Amino acid sequence: MYDVKAQDRMNIPEFFSGGKYSKILLTFGFILIIHNFLILYSHQPQGYVVDIYSVLPLSFYGASILCYLISSLVLLSNRGSAKKYGILLLILNHATILMIPYMLGYYSMGRADDMSYIGEYVHISNTGAINGWDIYPGSLILGATLSIISGIPANGAAFVVPFVFSFIFIGGLCLCCRFFLREEKLVNIAVLSSFIFYLGPYNFLNVPHALFFAYMPFFIFVLSRYIKNIDSANVFLILITTILVPFMHPFIVLFVFALLLVLIVFRGVLNWFIEGNYWRATHPLLVLCIGFFSWFIYCDTLLGNLRVSYRCYLQKTTEPVLLETADKLARINIDLFKMTKLLFVYYGRYFIPLIIIGIALIVVYLNRDKISQFLKNRMHFFLIFYIMFLVAEAVLFLNPMFSHQPDRLTNLNFMVYAQIPLFVIALSVLFAKSKFFNRRVMILLLILLGGIWGLSLFGTFDSPHIFRTNVALTYNEVEGMEWFYEAREGENIIVPLSQIGRFHALFDDGESDNRIPIPPNHFGYGSSYRSFADINLEYGEQSYVVLLTLDELLYQKVPGYMELGRYTAGDYSRFRNDQSIDAKVYDNCDIEIYDIEGNQR
Repeated sequence: MYDVKAQDRMNIPEFFSGGKYSKILLTFGFILIIHNFLILYSHQPQGYVVDIYSVLPLSFYGASILCYLISSLVLLSNRGSAKKYGILLLILNHATILMIPYMLGYYSMGRADDMSYIGEYVHISNTGAINGWDIYPGSLILGATLSIISGIPANGAAFVVPFVFSFIFIGGLCLCCRFFLREEKLVNIAVLSSFIFYLGPYNFLNVPHALFFAYMPFFIFVLSRYIKNIDSANVFLILITTILVPFMHPFIVLFVFALLLVLIVFRGVLNWFIEGNYWRATHPLLVLCIGFFSWFIYCDTLLGNLRVSYRCYLQKTTEPVLLETADKLARINIDLFKMTKLLFVYYGRYFIPLIIIGIALIVVYLNRDKISQFLKNRMHFFLIFYIMFLVAEAVLFLNPMFSHQPDRLTNLNFMVYAQIPLFVIALSVLFAKSKFFNRRVMILLLILLGGIWGLSLFGTFDSPHIFRTNVALTYNEVEGMEWFYEAREGENIIVPLSQIGRFHALFDDGESDNRIPIPPNHFGYGSSYRSFADINLEYGEQSYVVLLTLDELLYQKVPGYMELGRYTAGDYSRFRNDQSIDAKVYDNCDIEIYDIEGNQR
């Protein structure tokens, strides 16, 4: 009943495998793609909005989900040309989603680090050298090279690079699954699973750690080929792909080091499930160590960052990412409903497959004599790496020395590399007794895969649905700050929330601001009737105040921030009607700039 051989052709109802129905469905799917592209093309940029999902009509998202379901149906029930067109539909649908920020007229999909990296594109293009702070220059050199060769502006390259790496991530996952799973129908499910938006918001950001994370499945594929068969092509590929790793984010270097070490140390256990010469992993490990330590010694900033992290650890000024995340959740008083919503919308792409895998493991244990050896070997093999990747994530979350932003670790989860093949095998185990892909099982698979993909779609943009605000940077803000830096007469500046100094990094102008700190809540007004200038400036002191629409709406529109209530609409109304705020020097939809002077007290 459960004996599913890798080479067996699976039973598929003729209704689903008929070429006529596939052609009709595919034609409808491509019409939906054209419909979505026309919506994007005809959209007029409207500046900053808190929820990017609210900009486009629901028909756009409905059409995207339908395209995924059509592709799924075609891939699960066809071979040959229909399958190829189904994959093409998947690619076009995915590309349309990735094009949303650019087509909506944003300057960049990210702020903070993303702005600094665009500025590094500019710096490399102008000088041919990297900045001293740039400790992982690989992707930034690639982006700058793209900008130079193609002539597109640096922020345009910042859209293209994550677009390309998103498909590198998908391609790497598909190649890995094809290498290990073999059976066409299993690979087809793996292809569909790979198009789920596992990278979340990082599908749109040019931050190096996300790009290198997306590169890893391809590296794992090349490494697997090298372990299985050592020929000149595989030797060349593993050498090239490994040489790039030392110039990636330190967390990625740590991951690759741990992966190679596990392959070497547990080679005997791994050979029980999938045969290979795992000792060959010592070769890329040697290249990795030599390359990283050479770069570590050469790069003063990398060495300095290690000293700073160690000093902060000794002084107990840093805390593990897990504690920081728990503290943030506690401050917004998140309840059971909100937590459930967050789990399913933001983490459904991890959470739901994990449930399926857990059920399949129980089934395998209870029916271990009836499951094919092929499936059991693959499941145990990938389970080892799933646990290994889980340990790697735990180290990053729990270590008290190297802290990081929680959303980066929760979105870029190493476990996904093993989760996708495990998820595919789990589906095979659960549906094997139904002879695989009869009509009822087909519908269940479509609902499951389509549901996960749909949840990942609505969790891939930062939005109030997942307690975050849209952090896209608008042309209005860039033009406003560019004008301000050219026209200002002093360096004093007051900004309630945003890292305004990042605009200097964006423009690569080498300048700086003298940011005047203000009380963290309500502009410092409190219950007193003192003016803004009296509260925040010395007598005769001049300063500019920069207000961004993002800062103003953050605590008014985004759940979690609203509960904290640091700034309200009343605070901004009081500021604009404050008698000491009498000189607005710039106003351009998403940014306001005021010139104020301290009064005598």
